[in-house]
Amino acid sequence: MKIIVLPIVTVVMSVLGFLLLVRDKKENFSTTENESLPTKIYTRGMLIYSLVMLFVTVASSVVFSLFYDNIDIVSGVKNVIFLSILWPIAYIDFKVYRIPNSFIILGLVCRVVLIPIELFSSGCSFTLLIADAVAAAALLLSALLCGLCIKNSIGFGDMKLFLVMGLLLGLDRLWGAVFLSLITSFIIAVVLLITKKKGKKDAIPFGPALAIGTYLALLLNVM
Repeated sequence: MKIIVLPIVTVVMSVLGFLLLVRDKKENFSTTENESLPTKIYTRGMLIYSLVMLFVTVASSVVFSLFYDNIDIVSGVKNVIFLSILWPIAYIDFKVYRIPNSFIILGLVCRVVLIPIELFSSGCSFTLLIADAVAAAALLLSALLCGLCIKNSIGFGDMKLFLVMGLLLGLDRLWGAVFLSLITSFIIAVVLLITKKKGKKDAIPFGPALAIGTYLALLLNVM
């Protein structure tokens, strides 16, 4: 059952993520006299990135289906939902240092829709739902403290994304994803500083590091 449901959910959510990506670009691009809006929106780089990430995310959902024997189908769906909205977020954050609220709303709506399904189909108790909420709150608070203590470390958009991350991944998969994301962010920051593409006071988008770390954490979890 998982081998059918997870890839389908992945494709649907990835298409929604791509549509939100296009919508965001349309709303925030200003056209020039020499370049039309459609040309600027559907760039080759964005299309190639989207196709590659669609393939990677669908492949990940197949891996979850085949090797996540101890994870029920609803947990697998939550995983692929987060991955499917994470890759367009990473693109936007990398380009313009911003995480649109539309993706946060999409993630929250999906989580709310899954609550009754989770309760009645997988034998989940309210205790586990509360644990997910506590994990999300703890991660959000940690990000807030980090943002207050270290300038340009964590943006408000990252904090909202952490909330969705905690609610969808849950306690058992959350901390590994955060740990690998922080390591990835550190490596990226070091490389940018060495190559002098960024200075010590410059902000570095966390979305791409979060995407890489989360994909790695979820895939390593099934090995």
